[in-house]
Amino acid sequence: MFRFQYCVTTKASCKLAWEVFSNWRRWNEFANIYGEVAWREGRPWEAGSRLDIEVLEPVKTVVSHVITNCQPAHKVGWIDHSLGVVLAQWVSFEEHARKGTRVHTWGDIVHAGVTIAGRSAEQVITSFTETWYENFRTVCDGLAAASGD
Repeated sequence: MFRFQYCVTTKASCKLAWEVFSNWRRWNEFANIYGEVAWREGRPWEAGSRLDIEVLEPVKTVVSHVITNCQPAHKVGWIDHSLGVVLAQWVSFEEHARKGTRVHTWGDIVHAGVTIAGRSAEQVITSFTETWYENFRTVCDGLAAASGD
């Protein structure tokens, strides 16, 4: 098993950060790798709901994303399955002392050692996580500045 984590602090409120995060239609703004992203079971972001995420790069696949816990604007957890890799991940949204939100993600990769497009699953997921959350922060900061949030 391999554990990863990443943290960003945005100028956006917890509410705005959650609104941006939970809008899966915006995800290509954070990492331009997605094809179709659609909820196939349950209501979005409720425990037990299922989201199919088509990934186009570095290899084409569909990630089966099952929400295990969701407290909007506070924390969300899920389990992903794809390419023989199982990933359990959490994201927390915490009010930051100097106005803004600390967004912290962490997770465990089961079946570590799988190779994806010539790189280990650990390398792919770690690199993807950094790119996604840095771009997420940039979008949140821009929206916070524009709205005075």
